[in-house]
Amino acid sequence: MAKLTVFGSARIDAFLELPDDKANQVCSVDHKNCFIQLSYSAKIPLKRTSYQVGGNGANVAVGTKRLGIDNYLIAELGCGMMADYASKELAKEIDMKYVTQSDGVVEGFGAVIVYQGERTILSYYSPARPPFPPDLPDSEWAYLTSIGDNFEDFYDEVYSWLGKTNAKLVFNPGGRQIKRGKEWLGKFLQKCELLMVNREEGEEIVGMEDSDGKEKELLDALAQLGAKNVVVTDGMSGSYSKDSSGKYSQLGVLPIDSIERTGAGDSYSTGCMSALIKGHSLQEGMLWGTINAASKVGYVGPQKGLLHEDQLDEWVQRAVSSGVAVKEL
Repeated sequence: MAKLTVFGSARIDAFLELPDDKANQVCSVDHKNCFIQLSYSAKIPLKRTSYQVGGNGANVAVGTKRLGIDNYLIAELGCGMMADYASKELAKEIDMKYVTQSDGVVEGFGAVIVYQGERTILSYYSPARPPFPPDLPDSEWAYLTSIGDNFEDFYDEVYSWLGKTNAKLVFNPGGRQIKRGKEWLGKFLQKCELLMVNREEGEEIVGMEDSDGKEKELLDALAQLGAKNVVVTDGMSGSYSKDSSGKYSQLGVLPIDSIERTGAGDSYSTGCMSALIKGHSLQEGMLWGTINAASKVGYVGPQKGLLHEDQLDEWVQRAVSSGVAVKEL
């Protein structure tokens, strides 16, 4: 039996770092809506470029492996030069038995514009879904996240497999799944050991327009859909949770300058889920998620900076010395 099976995506992302003086940044007064202005038809020199493996499934598979959890990744890379490169790089860290490159499937790709610590992503995923492995073994835990378009049949196969294996499900639905509505999501949420969403995703799932100051209400509404434990992340405001006992918790973030934030959510999910798999509480999982994300944002790319198991104690102590601790909400 496998310890963890990850269902998600994998691809190569090109990181394009803009010099600070080559773009104009325009923000609204509350800084909630910001825009980068690039001159139309201009040739703009870049500060730096790099090509790195990304995709939510790949990020979580690599991250959990570094934290000592063996896993299988179920993902479709497609075919092409970038897909071949992604396969070669992923094979350095994870088991590739169920990572496929199907004939006729175009490789995915992302162009990530990095500017002053934030990023704008131009994203392409092939509409083809991963083939579900007929020989996929049982697993103690499963992580399910977005795979792009035409996901419904694949999700149905995952659901059937979950019923047979009784794996504990950690669910991180993407925008395409959320748009199907809470009724469609319901059967997955009923099997859910842990639901992980950001604030905006949580609001959309339950139909709340503004949950600021109403975090308990948001957590309650999400938990009522079936998940035993719920975590809502909120960027630099930290994260909130409700566990299976009904306890509400909140946790801030480490005071660290962000170099680039692609994959921060995946790194939080990785740390939080890994703690649960290793038998720790949800509150400990929030801390692991927070420190893993804090380490990641110090690097460009979604996998650089993901913590290894032997780094956890050092980062936990760093959080303690910074006064970052889980509190009752």
